[in-house]
Amino acid sequence: MQTQNWRFLNQVVVVTAVTLLIVSFSTLAVAQRISGDERNAIFATAPRIPTSVKGVTAFAAPPKGFNPLTATNRELLNYGLPQRPDKAVNVKAYEHWERAMLAIKTHATNVQTRPYSSRTMAPTGMPDVADVKGTISVGSFNWSGIANFNHLKTWNAKTSFDEVVSIWNVPVANHPFGSQPCSEGPWFEVTWNGIGGYLDGSLVQGGSAEYWDDGGCGGPVEYYGWVEWFPGYSILPIYCGSSLCPVGPGDDFETISYGAAGTSEQFVFVEDVTQQWSGTFGIVYNGGPGLVGSSAEYIVERPCCNGSNYYPLANYVWEFFDDSFAYDGAGTLFYPGNAGTSTAIFTMYADNGSTPISFPDFYGTAGNQGRYSIWLADENCAYSGGCTP
Repeated sequence: MQTQNWRFLNQVVVVTAVTLLIVSFSTLAVAQRISGDERNAIFATAPRIPTSVKGVTAFAAPPKGFNPLTATNRELLNYGLPQRPDKAVNVKAYEHWERAMLAIKTHATNVQTRPYSSRTMAPTGMPDVADVKGTISVGSFNWSGIANFNHLKTWNAKTSFDEVVSIWNVPVANHPFGSQPCSEGPWFEVTWNGIGGYLDGSLVQGGSAEYWDDGGCGGPVEYYGWVEWFPGYSILPIYCGSSLCPVGPGDDFETISYGAAGTSEQFVFVEDVTQQWSGTFGIVYNGGPGLVGSSAEYIVERPCCNGSNYYPLANYVWEFFDDSFAYDGAGTLFYPGNAGTSTAIFTMYADNGSTPISFPDFYGTAGNQGRYSIWLADENCAYSGGCTP
């Protein structure tokens, strides 16, 4: 009898150990990040819906009862949803992901075109300046923000940037403080993350837009989400049904820009967490040099073109990116607080090329806030008025 009891206990121990091992492997499988070619292969076969723009498709909504919190990363990607961060490695990232996934109620299924675009970085012509760490300060007519970069000339499966993640609050659209004549507007600002466009001519991106035409000056005040692959496409505002998906000042906004080799199809995920909608879009090649993956950006921009000029920058006052980071094809993590020869800091200048109007006010390298966050501000005539074309 005693021998039988020991045999029974041994069986229980073995079964328990095997069960724990299976659970452990199952948890590992769920948390395993899928990158590069495998991720894009899943995207390529995912159920999608044509939009009103040729070459652009929207990922289908998951079936009723789909639970993103228990789905595998492969299942998430099949519906264009962000992968689950490894909670054991980055608790903060996991918490942000969980809150974003729980918020989604509406899936955006359409985009339309607009007659303006977010463009590659336009240098002012002033020389770049490197600090003691090798970080480069760059003057630009249209960008302010930060980029991690490499010097690739063609796509590389291991070292090209292939994923950029960001969260930010949508700023308030406004004209420069004080009474401004309508002839100086409209005022425009877009916030985005993306891949490319700093050292090469192709840029995949997604973000939020704020367009101010002073209301009484005969034009709209608009907020919306958008995606783009420049130069083949203009800004593509995102629609929920027949109307723009709702976006408002102060909304929590998330974008993930994915990259694929050259002229392959590109993908962008956009979510307004506050308004509880999201959309993931596939964009096929439609002209241009093709994606190189030589930079990962976090940018405030004034789009082009208002006639032959960049739009006047809307007075956004302050803005910040939070929990922002990027991966290359090998899974190496980069973040805007990287300081060194692979980081560029962009200050935006007015049309005269000498008046700074937007800049990264704070960024650092230490701690979660310093590594993953950027604080930006506008200044001079973008803040108080008087910019001239």
